[in-house]
Order: sequence, then structure tokens, then C-alpha cells
Amino acid sequence: MRITFMLSGGFVGSIRGCRIDTATLAAADRGELEQLVEASGLTESFERFAPAGRDHRQYDLAIEWAARMVRVSCDDASLPDPARPLVGFLTKRAVPQSLTFAMPESPAAPAAGAWGRFLGDVVAKWQSDGRDMTLVEPFAYIDPREVRWDAAAGAVVNGASIPRAFWSVIGGPFEGRFRNASVVHDVACETRDRSWQDVHRMFFEACRCGGVGAVKATTMYYAVFHFGPRWRVEERRSIVAGRPEVERVVHDETPPPPTAAEVAAIDRYFESHAVDAAEIPTLRIPTAGAAP
Repeated sequence: MRITFMLSGGFVGSIRGCRIDTATLAAADRGELEQLVEASGLTESFERFAPAGRDHRQYDLAIEWAARMVRVSCDDASLPDPARPLVGFLTKRAVPQSLTFAMPESPAAPAAGAWGRFLGDVVAKWQSDGRDMTLVEPFAYIDPREVRWDAAAGAVVNGASIPRAFWSVIGGPFEGRFRNASVVHDVACETRDRSWQDVHRMFFEACRCGGVGAVKATTMYYAVFHFGPRWRVEERRSIVAGRPEVERVVHDETPPPPTAAEVAAIDRYFESHAVDAAEIPTLRIPTAGAAP
């Protein structure tokens, strides 16, 4: 039996984890772990998160036998009680990990690399205002179509490209596994070299690449697509000193921020509906009491 365990969450977005092959354990430890797995009741894969779970720890667990695998992603509030002793055992053995620490792919999951890949690590320095960070080293994301999204050294990031009203639902922009996605999204929303639709789709894919679960990543995609930065590019052509010139003018068209009622309705909707990412651009979620 092989077990991969990852624990994330909290303001600093730290990740701890471990990989255990029971064949390498002492007999007593192997017996204890196998008993905990059996008593956990984890026989089917699932992904489950409580509403407004910003302060909850997130657990990712993969249990591999010779012929099958169980994959579980959940938070403190959604962890089944019988599985808590197993998670406690693994938590004691978890050590700090980098953002490249990855869970094994289940047979039903996308192939490794299906969500692209990150180049480098996010190395940044907090500015004196306590909100902005300046990248010390270059960082990049290569999306599934092999398009490169750069975040150059010296770029300033602060998570502002993710509507603040959703932070209480999805967490702050530098928490846990969507920190990498938040960085490249911030930069792309600042440079505005590509369409806002492509930038927000990239954010979803980068979230999935970073290990964010499908439900949370899709909720975040809805948030940025419908309430995040938008822009329109106008090319003004003129003749200067007998030579044609093109001036690129960017018009900001960012929509108003969502209300508390809209955020609550969106959170409830994604808790109870399976939504494919392709539906997000045309999906409209009514607020409580509104006509569907």
C-alpha cells in the first residue's frame, strides 16, 4: 500500500505532506497504518468542501493498492469522523513541501501535465505597505496549449485580480495552492497583452495545475470571469512625419464588484451543482429571491 498525503491552508499558504510505502515500515507501524486505513471508511474517491471554508485546513489523500486507488480532497469541516485518526497519523509525519509536491493521478483523472506546468518558484519580497509583493525571480506558467504566461522579476502582485468579495469564500490570493495561479493572473491583468477572456481561462487552468480541486477552481473561474478585470483594446492609426503609426489604447471595462448576496448565491450554487468550465462564460447565477 502506498499513501500520499498533503495538508495545506492558513494565511501563509504553507504545504506539508508525506509519501509512505507500507512495505518500508517497521511491522508495528505498518500494522497500525493499515488498521487506520481500514477503519477510515475511505473506500470511494470524493471531493468535498464546506461553504465559507477559508480558515479550514485542506487535506488531500491518495491511497494506492495494487489494483486501485482512492483519492480524497476535503477540509476540516468535511472530513469524515472515521478518517480523522488516519489523518492525525499522517499529519504527524508530514513535513514542509514545495508547491511542486504533487498527488498521484487517479486512473479517471486527466493525464499528468494536462493542466500545463509552472516554471520556477514564486520568490517574492513583501513591500512596506504589507499588501504588495515584488517578484525577486522570474516565474512562468505554460498552459495546456503551450502558451507561455510570464511574471517577470520586478513585477508587483497583490491578488487584486481576484475580486476581494470572494476572498471570504475561496481564501486570500496567496493562500495554499492557487498562489502560483494568482501571481500569473495578476501580471496578465496588469499587462493586458491578451484578451480578458483568455486571461481568466488561463487562471482556471493554472489553478488546476497547482492542485486546486475542480469545484473550487470552477468557482474561482466564475468569480474572475464575471466580476474580475476586463478591458477593450483600441488601435488608433495615424500618420506622423509621413510614417504610419499605431497607438494601442486600453479601455478598462471592469464590472462593479459583486454584492454579498451574489457571493453567497454563487457559493451555494457551486456547492450543489456540477459545472463544466466551458459553461462559465454563459452561466448566470441568480441571487436569492431573484427569478432564475
